[in-house]
Amino acid sequence: MAASINWHPGADKGFGAEAGKLHPPIDSRANLSPEDFFHDYVTQGRPVVVPGALKRCPALTSWTFDKLRQVSGQRTVKLKQGLNEEGVAGLKTIAVRLGDYLDQLTDFETRLQRNEGWATDRPPYLHDLPLLSILPDAANDLNGFPADYFPEWYRADWLEFAQFFLGPSHSLTPLHFDCLLTHNLFFQVRGRKRFILLHHDQLPFCYRYRWRWCEVDAENPDLRRHPLYREAQVRECTIEPGDMLYMPPGMLHHVRSLDCSMSFNVDWHTCGSAIQGMLALRRGMPLKNVYYNAVIAFGQCAGQPAGRVLPWYRSYLNYVS
Repeated sequence: MAASINWHPGADKGFGAEAGKLHPPIDSRANLSPEDFFHDYVTQGRPVVVPGALKRCPALTSWTFDKLRQVSGQRTVKLKQGLNEEGVAGLKTIAVRLGDYLDQLTDFETRLQRNEGWATDRPPYLHDLPLLSILPDAANDLNGFPADYFPEWYRADWLEFAQFFLGPSHSLTPLHFDCLLTHNLFFQVRGRKRFILLHHDQLPFCYRYRWRWCEVDAENPDLRRHPLYREAQVRECTIEPGDMLYMPPGMLHHVRSLDCSMSFNVDWHTCGSAIQGMLALRRGMPLKNVYYNAVIAFGQCAGQPAGRVLPWYRSYLNYVS
């Protein structure tokens, strides 16, 4: 049975000042040039939303359930069950045909609109699967994609690093940071997602466990159980179809789908962030994660093209941590 939810209508309107110290909104910069992006945000370690970053891409209209059924409906995909308000202790993967999963989503969204049983049977989440495994012709639909937001090392092969997300309304990824301490460019294609964000230096207030997950429910924190979270410096933003969100390495994020949602992201490194990722072994990073960072550090710092190191990195794209 799919995980139940504690969400209620209207809960997407904010999580309340008692959850932490709410800081100013995330910058929103339409038409942000790649040069300004790197200068103002990447080198400064600051998040930013770029509205309409995908506005030239046919994917915004062509990535429909009908297309997914046509291209990959018979493919078996792995779904994540147990991503919920209680954390990831019960996380497991289940395998289903993509076409059957699309039927689940359609049925759930129909009943949600009718207010029928919406709180008890949220479908699992198709979370972090290689984009090209779902949409092998994605390059055609992403014509006009702003690849200059990536370092040059990634640009020719960026699609090989892209991960796909598809889930029902109210899907949740609890508070965590990306396991390799990468930069993260997140692109919304359909529906809306709400992000609660904290810089990595706020980790001591968030009750970390299992390397990158946090016990705190960032939407409804239990401040008796997690009193330090009162001191956390919290920010939030909502991204809509066509928007891009940049998160610097180690940024904590709690992500709620406000609608049935389709997204993709790319985790990427600079040479410097890859080396810092390797050094994170001293702070408890799992050795397997250090290996993946070493692969990227070798490729970038030794001048090896991304395509040459991909065979040693590709297993990360199906890695559940």
